[in-house]
Amino acid sequence: MKRIIVLLLVIFAFAGNAFAQENKKLTEEEALKMLEDCKAKVTDLNAKIDQLSKKLNSLKSEKENKEAQIEQLKNEIAEIKSEIAKYPSEYTVVKGDYLAKIAAKRYIYNNAKAWPRIYRANRDLIKDPNLIYPGWVLKIPHGLVKDFEVISGDYLWKIAGFSWIYNNPRMWTKIYEANKDQIKDPDLIYPGQTLVIPRD
Repeated sequence: MKRIIVLLLVIFAFAGNAFAQENKKLTEEEALKMLEDCKAKVTDLNAKIDQLSKKLNSLKSEKENKEAQIEQLKNEIAEIKSEIAKYPSEYTVVKGDYLAKIAAKRYIYNNAKAWPRIYRANRDLIKDPNLIYPGWVLKIPHGLVKDFEVISGDYLWKIAGFSWIYNNPRMWTKIYEANKDQIKDPDLIYPGQTLVIPRD
């Protein structure tokens, strides 16, 4: 249908052009020449239409693929959000709880050895890590630690060994290298210092 319209437009254009030439009568040869020119232009236009149709189909296909990818990403994001929502930012202590038991819960840290992280986040409430009481609401930090506040009893080897830092005491040098501006002797760090924890 589109090609017929294009053909008619070309014919009308040529006819109009011929009429504009002071109604000059065309010889049979001139008329045939115009018709051949018209056919050539139609062929050229049809080729361009084919080319543009292929490009349009390619773009439609690409658009459908992108939409499918977007939908897949939306589903993945929804799943991640749903999973994240399971991990509480707070926990209310109940009778029989202790820090290692809380840390070992699946949606806390699933690791009893991570209890010091809870203790450190709640030092305003917990004075003795062996004594917590029902009804207390404890902050439960999650995510990568990028800075670390030193408290009494800390040393680089110990910090690097924490499960939420590197879980490898031998990586203490990485912390030392990143904090040389404030650590003059790697055997001496002080409560109140905030150390950068490199993650690259």
